[in-house]
Amino acid sequence: MVSRLGLTTRWQESPLVMESGFLIDSVSGIGRNSLKWYSLLLSAGWTLVFVVLSFWGAADIQENTREMATAEARAHFFKDNAFRLWGTDHGRIYVPVSETTQPDPYLKHIPDRDLTTPSGVQLTLINPASMIRQMKEHYGDLYGVPGRVTSLNPLRPENRPDAWEKQALARFDQGKEEAFEFTEIDGEPYLRLMRPLKVHKGCLLCHPGQGWRVGGNGGAVGVALPMGGYLEMENASIQREIAAYACVWLLGLFGLLMGYRQLAARQQAQLMAVAALTDSEARKAAIVKSALDCIVSVDAQGRVLEFNPAAERTFGYRREQMVSRDMAELLIPEESRDAHWAGIQRQLDGKTATILGERIEVTALHAAGHTFPVELTVTRENVGGEPVFTAFLRDITAARAMEEQLSYQATHDALTGLINRREFERRMNRVMDEGGREHCVLYMDLDQFKLVNDTSGHAAGDELLRQLSQMLKHEVRLSDTLARLGGDEFGVLLKYCSLAVAEKIAEGVLKVVRKFQFFWSDRRYSVGISIGVVPITGQGESLAEVMSAADAACYAAKERGRNRVQVYAPDDLELARRREEMDWVERIHRGFEEERFLLYRQAIVALGEERKNALRRYEFLVRMQDTELLSPAVFLVPAERFGLMPSIDRWVVQAAFRWLASSPEELEDLDFATINLSGHSIGDERFSEFIGNSFETFGIPPEKICFEITETAAVSNLEVARRLMLEIKQLGCRFALDDFGSGMSSFGYLKNLPVDFLKIDGSFVREMLDDPINLAMVKSINDIAQVLGKQTIAEFVESDAIREQLASMGVDFVQGYAISRPEPLPDQH
Repeated sequence: MVSRLGLTTRWQESPLVMESGFLIDSVSGIGRNSLKWYSLLLSAGWTLVFVVLSFWGAADIQENTREMATAEARAHFFKDNAFRLWGTDHGRIYVPVSETTQPDPYLKHIPDRDLTTPSGVQLTLINPASMIRQMKEHYGDLYGVPGRVTSLNPLRPENRPDAWEKQALARFDQGKEEAFEFTEIDGEPYLRLMRPLKVHKGCLLCHPGQGWRVGGNGGAVGVALPMGGYLEMENASIQREIAAYACVWLLGLFGLLMGYRQLAARQQAQLMAVAALTDSEARKAAIVKSALDCIVSVDAQGRVLEFNPAAERTFGYRREQMVSRDMAELLIPEESRDAHWAGIQRQLDGKTATILGERIEVTALHAAGHTFPVELTVTRENVGGEPVFTAFLRDITAARAMEEQLSYQATHDALTGLINRREFERRMNRVMDEGGREHCVLYMDLDQFKLVNDTSGHAAGDELLRQLSQMLKHEVRLSDTLARLGGDEFGVLLKYCSLAVAEKIAEGVLKVVRKFQFFWSDRRYSVGISIGVVPITGQGESLAEVMSAADAACYAAKERGRNRVQVYAPDDLELARRREEMDWVERIHRGFEEERFLLYRQAIVALGEERKNALRRYEFLVRMQDTELLSPAVFLVPAERFGLMPSIDRWVVQAAFRWLASSPEELEDLDFATINLSGHSIGDERFSEFIGNSFETFGIPPEKICFEITETAAVSNLEVARRLMLEIKQLGCRFALDDFGSGMSSFGYLKNLPVDFLKIDGSFVREMLDDPINLAMVKSINDIAQVLGKQTIAEFVESDAIREQLASMGVDFVQGYAISRPEPLPDQH
């Protein structure tokens, strides 16, 4: 360790090492580049050889093709020439006169050209040229490649030479013995070959006046050999040869590649082996220099061997000031030095190590004299038989500050600086677990706080909360815990406090808040506070029970006039009702989590047309499965009070749409189905968007859905209700006004609401046969609806007599136990 962290660092900085390192890198680079270039050149040479061989082989095949074709052409020439010589040597050849062989006018100068045999057969003289011509004309397909006789002064015009033949005849007169060319005739390749005809004595019989002499040239015989077959064989041979060359070339390249890889790997291994030690030492030196952590090495006597730049920055000493100095005197606070020396001695004595390799936090001493926290890990190595201890240290001052800040943020409210709800409940649990002592809780909710937010904005509301928080701190004891529980709600945990003392503290808070004046932008605000007081008796109550009781007491204070203190009493009926409602909130939330909500439906029947119209109509109804099946009347009241109706409405819409989408037969036979909406959903600006997205998601035709809004909800916020109806009706839906008639002001507002159905309030329908006023109300509602072009639905039809009376009035639809009881949806998931 001494050599690695001390001497080797300076050795690495020497010019010799730097130069040798550069040399090794240079040699390494040159070697790799040279091997690569040699391999590329060898591959290029190998490729060039095979290109040359390919061209050479192709040329050789072409030359062989020419030689074979020329040999065949010569054979045909010699065959024709032999035939001619045979005819010439026999002198005269006679054949019978026929349609194809008539006396030759070019031989009329010959005596005895024509003869008659004793039997009367007419014979005529024929020369060799004519015989060759006739064989070509009549037996060319059997004869092979016949020749053609020509000369510069032929007897027959058809034997006149063409341009090439003239050139060949001229060369023959100059002593040449053969002429040939490869050309095309009628688009096909041919080999044309000509050789001179030597004049024999027999030739003079037919050509006496042309100046021929025996042994001289009397013209020439040429043949035209078709080359198509030869060229096909030539191309096939060239392709086979090139393919063979390509295979050998690829195998050679593969061998070169494998050889290059092996040589490169071998060279790389050699170079790496040469540079390994230098690279390793340079890397270690670079790590020590660039490490973010402090690295300090000491020997068995505690003298500093290594002190890297990070240590210089952290401790304020230069390396030169530290090397060979006692580390404990400079870096360890005086009160910790004895423990430091004891630890080193324990290591030297071979006793069990307690901190080696462990990450611990200790206090270090700066050159300026102040202490600071560091994180420390110590290792030990033996170098040359001597122990060397290396400490890796990190200044954790910033980390400690961040940890404290995060801890503060996790337990405090960011706006007011008070304890937050989570920490408040944690402290309550701790107090409740102690037991045996009386404690109290204050649950406080500001009155009229929403007015500040609505008129002056949230910035004003935030400032109000900050000022009130500072003021409330002075109204509680030092041992108490004041917390912001959320929004404008605060809590106070009064430890070791009787209920009587808690009431006095609450009254003091109430008095201070009443006097408080808040100014913002030339406006003055006064706020109140409702306070619920709950004792913690230590009789086994839970945190949830205490907080529920405190909330109930606070809510009771608001309902009893606000700006007052309400002490919780278990026998208080109003507080019990409030707690029961809050319990319902928990049960409703659990109902969503555990999927306890169910959909039912109740039929709606058209009066007077049941037999004509087979389409179905019904209203979707929601139920909740708790300890028993609960009707909406049980859980919708607390849901309304605590703002849970929008969640229930959205669940009903999606559950109904999902069931219809999964039941195509039901959807096809459906005229319309109604779904109830609460007043909270009417005021939700994004509810119409939710409805549109649901139609798109489940593919339900909007004209099959009718939404119901109670008359009270619609009239209480007429413009908002009207806007929602228009937005949803644009999708194609219909609307019904539920419980119509209960508001007693319906007729004046009805014309402003775009509804399709009026659902007559069931309280009128149920008693209409026994109460003439109810009967008149039902009749009036139906008559007004007919005038306005709207259809009516009578609810709570519980007897056939009521049904018949409604039919006689002209009511359009009826719904109730006499028609059909609510039933669960079939195959509901």
